[in-house]
Amino acid sequence: MGEPVLVIGLTGGIGSGKTEVTHILRELGAVVIDADRIAHLSYRPGTEVYEAIVHRFGPDILDGSGVIDRGNLGAVVFSDSGRREELEAIVWPATREWIEGRLAKEEARGTAVVVIEVSKLFEAGWDRLVNAVWTVEVLPDDIGRREIARRVQARSGLDEAETGARVAAQMTREERVERADLVIENTATLDNLREQVKTVWETIQTLPEVPQIPK
Repeated sequence: MGEPVLVIGLTGGIGSGKTEVTHILRELGAVVIDADRIAHLSYRPGTEVYEAIVHRFGPDILDGSGVIDRGNLGAVVFSDSGRREELEAIVWPATREWIEGRLAKEEARGTAVVVIEVSKLFEAGWDRLVNAVWTVEVLPDDIGRREIARRVQARSGLDEAETGARVAAQMTREERVERADLVIENTATLDNLREQVKTVWETIQTLPEVPQIPK
């Protein structure tokens, strides 16, 4: 086996700028795993996850070619917390299994730092999978809420009500900040964000050893 990998869980609210932070971390040399992307890949026809989702939610979530329409599925699960939990119970274990396998491969390769980007890290219990948790946040005021809505609209085309439903489905900013090891405030310019991330990156490069993953 190679040297232990420093595993960082990167979380934050929808529209907070997590993806921009991962771009910066990749440039600095981290391996980044996008947990949401892995989860969505598991939706592909022919997978066990696909079969379980269709069985649980029915054919109305499929498009004309038999592929799961994430818009249709989202409309169901973000309007009903019970149904959302049903989906998470299907998708989260499969995604975690894939990530654990990837982490083992990165350790064997001698990778120094792996960042797992995951929106609902605490809710899924994945804080126990990482050495440290970083959360990306915006200010909890009207300006911050408008900025989140603008980012989500530009990225995903969701309207204000749809964005609000996704915000409500997540842990609050206060809860994430309380539990995280580091808070990155994405409240100014991209250059400011980049400098914050670079400063933290330089700090972890000087760690004498990889901290113990909590049990």
